[in-house]
Amino acid sequence: MTPTAALPAVLDRIDRDLDASLERLFALLRIQSISTDAAYAPHCRTAAEHIARELAGLGFAADVHATAGHPIMLAHANGGGGKRVLFYGHYDVQPVDPLELWQTPPFEPRIATLPNGRKAIVARGAADDKGQVMTFIEACRAWQAVAGALPVAVTAMIEGEEECGSKNILPFVERHVWRRGAKPHPRADPHSRRHP
Repeated sequence: MTPTAALPAVLDRIDRDLDASLERLFALLRIQSISTDAAYAPHCRTAAEHIARELAGLGFAADVHATAGHPIMLAHANGGGGKRVLFYGHYDVQPVDPLELWQTPPFEPRIATLPNGRKAIVARGAADDKGQVMTFIEACRAWQAVAGALPVAVTAMIEGEEECGSKNILPFVERHVWRRGAKPHPRADPHSRRHP
């Protein structure tokens, strides 16, 4: 089945699985992965491991890699078409202060009705970036359920320091590209260590 032919059934599957997808998103939103506060470092690791488990459950080879800061989750899956795409996202969130401005606790997700009648998920990280990460995972889940495989090979890299500058992502990418025999990007940090 071609991706174009599969798309209507994939979208239908996403609609049918919406309640279960929301529960999986809410489970991730409950993790207090605030990257700018060292007290939340264990929560950041929990978030990376949670995402790795979700992707491993879909057949991805998923690993959580230590960095000098918060871990990076890297996952790979084969697919059709002879092409590979990279999905980037982050599991870390901004601090929740001032707490008194929240109508409900920031890590207790809920669906709210906005003044214009639209529905919205309210929780820290729902829009930046856990919602997008789980949208990607749910799309992969639906594609596999309908077509039996993803339409392309996928690499997913989900980091935990976007909200505090992503300072460990370049050394991580450099290290992992170098191991596969590719040359580092010419603008890569010349002072970072390369591990052949």
